[in-house]
Amino acid sequence: MLAAPVNPSDLNQIEGTYPVKGRFADEVVGREEGSSVERVAVGGNEGVGVVEAVGSGVDDLRVGDWVVPRRAGEYGTWCTRTVVERSAVAGVPLEWRLGVDALTVGSLKVNPCSAYRLLRDYVGLAPGDWVIQNGANSGVGRAVIQMARRMGVRTINVVRDRSPDEYGDLERELCSLGADLVVRDSELGAEWLRTRVRELGPLRLGLNCVGGRMALAMSKHLGLGATLVSYGGMSRQPVVLPTSLLLFRDVRACGFWMNRWYENCGPVERDRMWRDVLAMARDGAFVAQPMGVSTWNEDLGLEEMRRVVETAAAWNSAKKQAFVFA
Repeated sequence: MLAAPVNPSDLNQIEGTYPVKGRFADEVVGREEGSSVERVAVGGNEGVGVVEAVGSGVDDLRVGDWVVPRRAGEYGTWCTRTVVERSAVAGVPLEWRLGVDALTVGSLKVNPCSAYRLLRDYVGLAPGDWVIQNGANSGVGRAVIQMARRMGVRTINVVRDRSPDEYGDLERELCSLGADLVVRDSELGAEWLRTRVRELGPLRLGLNCVGGRMALAMSKHLGLGATLVSYGGMSRQPVVLPTSLLLFRDVRACGFWMNRWYENCGPVERDRMWRDVLAMARDGAFVAQPMGVSTWNEDLGLEEMRRVVETAAAWNSAKKQAFVFA
């Protein structure tokens, strides 16, 4: 392996709450005296590796090629080396990834590709249209901001309330990525925001990764015939919509799961998306969220691995966590 991020879905999988389960196998744990056989699985669903050897029946991959898991659950990516079936991986040709570092390629499949699909698959957005999203400082949220700017689409970006200094820093950071308006979640019911939204025109698309009261308050700003797409539930609270939004504004609510999209898509559509996202990264039109990177080598102990996972699980973590393999 070259690099692998630590995603919320990886932690949900460890907890046993994710629909895709890890691949467990019997393994001898401990030394000869007192050793035991336990059911274990390797964590991680996203990453990039380099091919070191191929079987006799593989003719479309060569030693030195870069590959990524075809779908979540194919194999655990938090490891130095692994042996997989050819069907478990998809190649990333050199011409697609030229000028793009391994960590960006290894973080390709989930966050930026989710943003890519959310902006294209639900509403026919045109330049000048407005989108509202919560979790705007998440990996998907940052990608939405940058990809929307490239499309000429404007964004209202909701973030959790925080201290004035922290909010100011975050607002400047998101605006530097292309955010048009950054809003605290505590301001969603403010009259000034309702007035501003009326001036902007109807909001056609809402993107929700939080749920609970934040999704409810955000949905009230959606325009006639708008679509609310939920792709996460960080608050672990249900999405509740007033009947009036459904009846009188004809707001549609649906869900998006990147893994299901991969299960249903064809290789041509998938490859087009990957090429587009990697081209944006190479051209500087897309910058991944800040990452806390730990080098996985002989010096990386169990305590450090545990710290990485615990940091990734913290709701107020400022950086996404990732492993790079020495």
